[in-house]
Amino acid sequence: ECGSMTKAAAKLFITQPALSNYISKLEEELGTKLFDRSVTPMKLTFAGEKYLEHARTVMLQIGNMEREIRDITNHQTGRLRLGFPNERIIYMLPALLPVFHEKYPGVRIKTNNAPGVRLLDFLTAGDVDFVFLPGWEKRKGIVSHPISQEELILVAKKGYIPDECLLDSKKRIFNWNHISDFPLLTLKKGHALRSSLDLLCERTEKTPNIYMETHSNMLSCRLAAQGLGVALVPEISMEILKKDLDAEWYHLLECPVTWDVNIYYRENAYLGTMERDLIQMAEDVFGKRKLWKGVRNP
Repeated sequence: ECGSMTKAAAKLFITQPALSNYISKLEEELGTKLFDRSVTPMKLTFAGEKYLEHARTVMLQIGNMEREIRDITNHQTGRLRLGFPNERIIYMLPALLPVFHEKYPGVRIKTNNAPGVRLLDFLTAGDVDFVFLPGWEKRKGIVSHPISQEELILVAKKGYIPDECLLDSKKRIFNWNHISDFPLLTLKKGHALRSSLDLLCERTEKTPNIYMETHSNMLSCRLAAQGLGVALVPEISMEILKKDLDAEWYHLLECPVTWDVNIYYRENAYLGTMERDLIQMAEDVFGKRKLWKGVRNP
């Protein structure tokens, strides 16, 4: 993952010679090379790929064993590793963590935030236990459990979109056939929102006129409010910013386009009492309690 001995040693908090020596001894015991050192960055050999595959399986089994024993002994300590998209961690973690901490004060929480595709890679590799992520993407070996639902909306400066580009001006329904007529502000590839946009355009056979790729839905909203284009964002982005922006929003189609906000975990992971409680708490916090009530146009 690190691509070099030096970076890997730093991540493991050991010296580079110590790591190199360990791997050399391991290769000697196995009778084969695990790394191809003739290329930069270093790559795994075929034997190395197989070793990594089995190692990840062993690590998952150890984690499952620890969780099951924790349930048997009712020992409510340990660690949970949670993954969030860069922007969502700001408002999702503060809402969920106090509820979880009240019941499990002895459990340490470690977070990892990154674009959606990378988070699912982390989950597949066993680097996180749960990922909170919206979207329509399915991945083999990963379970998605919906905890809430959001609408995808189009945000623009007031008066930016003419009435002839609307299906219904009173209900504020945008005519998606005109999406190519406006500069579009969206996220870079690798984000869940961008993947959903690409899929939506593919299904409707429309080609978006992408003006700028950003790293943040809130940034896209702010730029759209300045008249630089239109932004496709989840409703929560506009809900958070609505007091600060002089902008308006539109439904994408006559039937609102929505996506599930899911909690993802590995298919063969053991879910103990604590893990099941986490999922239920997430449903309560983000679904039933409805922290945000949806965007309202003036």
